[in-house]
Amino acid sequence: MQLVGTRGLVLTFVGLALAARAGGGNEPPLPEVATALARIRERSTIDLTTVGRKSGKPHTRPVWFVVDDGRILVQAGKGKRDWYENLLKNPTAVVREGEYQFRTHATPITDPGRTKHIHDLFLHKYTSAWLLSFVGSSIGRGQPVELQPLAVAVRHTE
Repeated sequence: MQLVGTRGLVLTFVGLALAARAGGGNEPPLPEVATALARIRERSTIDLTTVGRKSGKPHTRPVWFVVDDGRILVQAGKGKRDWYENLLKNPTAVVREGEYQFRTHATPITDPGRTKHIHDLFLHKYTSAWLLSFVGSSIGRGQPVELQPLAVAVRHTE
């Protein structure tokens, strides 16, 4: 299916992966989602769009991320974390990176073992966070949130 955007963009929907599938949503992502995740995994930031918990309007911010086991992982630091509070109220979010746009469902991570694993992934990917951890910085050690991709779209210019 193709939708022509107002700026001459064509969005081609390449996959839909429902989180509430049999097996509790722990199944691997569809091949189209996995391919898109593999293509963005080494990039530095994603644009995360949440719905304002008070305004109901979309809010977009760049955030650090890692990809692990078919999911996009982000962290809320100690500073400005409106996006995190927005996700607690409405767990639907859109992630954009380059030509890819993912519709996602957010789940805060509370398990200590999973949290440590996610922190380690961030410290491995982001050298500056790793270096700053030696002087007591909490960068790379925020409250993790898992973004389960439900769908991916690829933006092509005409």
